[in-house]
Amino acid sequence: MTVTFPFLRRLAPVAGLALALVLALLALRVGAARLTAAHLLAEAGQELAQLQAGQPLWQWQPRQPDDFVAGRAFGQAKLVRDAGGIRAVSLDGSPFELGLPIAQGLDLAHWPWLDLDMVAETPAALELIWQAGSTEPPCLAAVGPLRPGTARQRIDLRRLAWRSADGDCALPPHAWMLRLRLTLPPGRSLRLLAAALHADSAALGPAVGTTDGISVPPGLPTGLARIDLAATTGHLPAVPLFRLPAGASAEDQLALRDRARLYRPAALVAPADAAIHPQAEARAAGWPAWTVCAAYLLALLALARWKPAGAPGTWLEILAIAAGALWLIAGLQWGGHPAPPATMAFVAALLYAAWAEWRRRPRDWHGSAPWPAWAWSLALVPAALALVGLWGHAFVPVPARHALTYLGWAALQQWLLLAVLMRRLESVLPRPSWAIVPTAVLFALLHTPNGMLMQLCLVAELWWAWGFRRWPGLLPVAMAHAACALLVESGLAGSALLRSMEVSARFFL
Repeated sequence: MTVTFPFLRRLAPVAGLALALVLALLALRVGAARLTAAHLLAEAGQELAQLQAGQPLWQWQPRQPDDFVAGRAFGQAKLVRDAGGIRAVSLDGSPFELGLPIAQGLDLAHWPWLDLDMVAETPAALELIWQAGSTEPPCLAAVGPLRPGTARQRIDLRRLAWRSADGDCALPPHAWMLRLRLTLPPGRSLRLLAAALHADSAALGPAVGTTDGISVPPGLPTGLARIDLAATTGHLPAVPLFRLPAGASAEDQLALRDRARLYRPAALVAPADAAIHPQAEARAAGWPAWTVCAAYLLALLALARWKPAGAPGTWLEILAIAAGALWLIAGLQWGGHPAPPATMAFVAALLYAAWAEWRRRPRDWHGSAPWPAWAWSLALVPAALALVGLWGHAFVPVPARHALTYLGWAALQQWLLLAVLMRRLESVLPRPSWAIVPTAVLFALLHTPNGMLMQLCLVAELWWAWGFRRWPGLLPVAMAHAACALLVESGLAGSALLRSMEVSARFFL
């Protein structure tokens, strides 16, 4: 006699989904941590190569206004592109400032030589401004008059008379702002070609990056305290080496890196027991990337013209669309300046997805949906508020333009994931309900390598995808996605739980 338990058969799919969720969350955390460790190791290798070759760690070669802070001059001046540099034109003769962008701070105490390549039309006055921290007063010093013509000069920052509102200033080992303050006659201009900071070689020591380094213990509070102790009680060299603990999350690794570079911006930060080898900085948008992009575009054209019938053709379509989006984000191609080949592939994937949706009309989803769909989708908004209440901070106002832009971005993402990819996954998987898991994983991967954000996105998309299968309306999900993301951005980003909302290579900045 066979005894059956119907409730066990009903429980099995739920248990399977729960197991898949736990495994996916663990995999996302481990993957984000390993990507971050690999990035830090490569970053340390590139810096070590620059140091050993005597190249500047901080250099600027402006070619467009966006190469300056805020993409403009501070004051009455305009920036225009010019051959080999940027021309700054004074509008009324008053002083104006050009901010040099800084990623991790400047060490002016150990890198006190500033090289400037400039071409002035007329005599001009140059001053320099730096600031050690957002709450510290800025320090200013006059460099002297610039004569017309090419002015390539090396400025010893230690010999300038630095003054602030509080009195004299000493060059800091960490500065978060450096600006050039220029005064030109009205209508006259100055062309900035390049700027760079060079080290005092005697201060760096004879064996940069060759010591065993300072081991940082596990646990974020303990690790931060160890770095603080090394900086306050020991004599840190200009380029110390910090070894991060094994198994640290992506967020903890970057928090430890930031703390180390708060004391020494040129610090080498690497995973524990990983050998640091000097390596050249990777070139963006080289011919291999353009070759891959061209092959991808040709593959999309071929698929549009000769798509195989049945499940094989659907799988090819799913992989082709996902590849373009994942190359840009999960491929870490979205940084300070997005890589053009990957960006082109992403746009091509969206265009192909739109064409494929147009081809399979009539569509089996709608713009809006009945009220249960709204209730289901927006149910995550209280969950986002709870996260902010437990781990967040005071809400930071979000500009209306940014909120509207994000709503459009959320609608685009959910259209691609739910209306395009999940619908196709439902048609090729043994059970259509299984499609919600790969859909949620894809959504999480579009936020690589931000580990905590990836995990939050995985859980949220599982919820939204489940509801979309029952009420296939796009607008409720897009509105819920935007509302949750804006709440998290305003009240949770920058907290102990969530480092930032940045994804791809921007997460490492």
